[in-house]
Amino acid sequence: MHPAIFVIAALLSYTNGVNALANPPIDADKVAAGYLLLNPTEGPAKLKALASNAATIPINRIYLSFVRPDMVYLPGSNTLEHADIGYSSEGDYGFAEVKKHVADLQAGGVEVFLSMGGWNYNCYPYFYAKYSIASFGKGPNFWKITQYGAGSAPGCNESNMWCYVCEPQSQNTSLKDFTIFPEPGNTDTWKAAQAVIESGFKGIPVQWHSEITPGAQFADPQGGSTTTVPGSDYFVTVKRDPYTDFIHLAKDLGLDGVDLDYEEMWHADTFRSGNGTGPFRLDQTVYKYSAIVADMVSAIKTIYPTCKLSTAAGAAGAWSTKWWGGNLKGLWYFSNLWYPELNQFMFKGPNAGGINVMTYDLSKNNNYFECPDTTANCDLAGQVKFYMNTYAAAGIPARVGYEIGQPAYPDAANDAANQIPLTQTELTGILSGVSSSSTMGGFFWELYKAKNSEPTGAKGQPDNIDVTSVAQQVCAKVLPNEPRCKGAIPQVGGSQPAPVPQPSATESPKITTSSSIAASVTTPPTPPTIGSASPSVTEKTRTIPSATADTPAKTTAVQTTASCSDDDDEDSAPKSQTVVAGGGAMQGSPCSVHGQTVCTDGNTYQCAYYGTYALSWGKWFSGC
Repeated sequence: MHPAIFVIAALLSYTNGVNALANPPIDADKVAAGYLLLNPTEGPAKLKALASNAATIPINRIYLSFVRPDMVYLPGSNTLEHADIGYSSEGDYGFAEVKKHVADLQAGGVEVFLSMGGWNYNCYPYFYAKYSIASFGKGPNFWKITQYGAGSAPGCNESNMWCYVCEPQSQNTSLKDFTIFPEPGNTDTWKAAQAVIESGFKGIPVQWHSEITPGAQFADPQGGSTTTVPGSDYFVTVKRDPYTDFIHLAKDLGLDGVDLDYEEMWHADTFRSGNGTGPFRLDQTVYKYSAIVADMVSAIKTIYPTCKLSTAAGAAGAWSTKWWGGNLKGLWYFSNLWYPELNQFMFKGPNAGGINVMTYDLSKNNNYFECPDTTANCDLAGQVKFYMNTYAAAGIPARVGYEIGQPAYPDAANDAANQIPLTQTELTGILSGVSSSSTMGGFFWELYKAKNSEPTGAKGQPDNIDVTSVAQQVCAKVLPNEPRCKGAIPQVGGSQPAPVPQPSATESPKITTSSSIAASVTTPPTPPTIGSASPSVTEKTRTIPSATADTPAKTTAVQTTASCSDDDDEDSAPKSQTVVAGGGAMQGSPCSVHGQTVCTDGNTYQCAYYGTYALSWGKWFSGC
């Protein structure tokens, strides 16, 4: 968004007492977004801090997450009681407060979306354990079946949360923590969406499963247990369509858009077609997902015509080769192929919120063919480029996804060595290797997720990159002339991450990833502070392999380094700089990798934007 526009919006909101309009005119191709996971303890303070600093935070869209897909909202009721977004459990459940913060964010030039779904609200533990994991007899998550279920699906039950495939044992989850996307077959709006899908199906005949109702008993159609479907059936009791109510809620909150985060891998594997060990087809899940989109599109057109719609898509979702089960490979490819008008609504035209590809939680464990290409490196940047290319090849403009901190997959308890976290080197490789103009920008999970949840070092996590550094660099890539790209994510509780330890002045200059971004050339930055310390953030996704190749993949080593260094090691001296001891030659000289620091002349310099739109070295603070 151009600076002049959000200044005008702020003036309209504050000087004239007029609420900021929803849908500020942000270019749909230029979005730098972050997801905010809400909880009643810290969520209100975090949202307030972001709203109070809306004009300077280095993002121009926020996704509030998550609302349950079995929600109920009556138009004009102005309460989140049955549309819980994790904000409050008293009074109007936070409705008025959230609405105020939404208006404040919009006045500062930030779009606000509400996301429906998220991993826990997509997971049916019984079916996910049996058909997505145990039925294959092997795989990167089968160790859970072995450890907790004696090696077979019948050993997994509610007492061991169906072998902890939806969330690890440490989370102490129960069935109430999960739900699914229902098929509200008792509503006319859902029936209309079904008719749209049935009239245009191009795969095997459509089969609906409205009997899988949250809160009801459901018998395994292939023989086995009868289990309670996770979630609430209140929407059935009051005869409401959650997907239509979602749009009513967006309108009453004054949101810019809504986001569909659909990840029902259990559905794809339970209702897959094919024989033996595959390959299979996931046509029924293509139909279900597309029907949900059709229902939301119809509701937007009828109820809230200015509302935007986005979707979170799996990394392998546009990959059109054979599907062997265990993920949602090809879901968005076939949905776009069979129902192009529904998908184009999300990436073309005034309602386009975009396709957000979750290009994270990837693995480099090629024992399970998790490196997607036989020619590309298996590092994070190489895999991201591969998957984004599949979306481009399918004619689906999309955004790159980034995850702050330690990935959720592979499970650190079993295969931490094959996790691929987001370091500065990987971020640089992604930003330089994937065209921002063809990917509609970027988004990240999550605004308050710690950059390191485990000790760093040779036996721990690498020095991952912090949220402000990621936000600033993604922002600068897609919005190069925006002053907000130099801002910071406001910290909670007054805590500012300590700078990464630097070498002594007698050593050669070292490049490291900063844990904070300079706001001044003379003093370390101090972002706005609020409230109390933030707890650890629950992971958005806990996926199984997103890459399932037709043949075992091979990899070749491809160097991915910071652009100012010619060495393999990102801690090597920058070749592009000429440093004269004691001469202050670093000050003002150009640099390439935003957020990196160099220690020389007894001072620490940082590569950042210092009053211009070009990266340069500036003195951050005295000492090393």
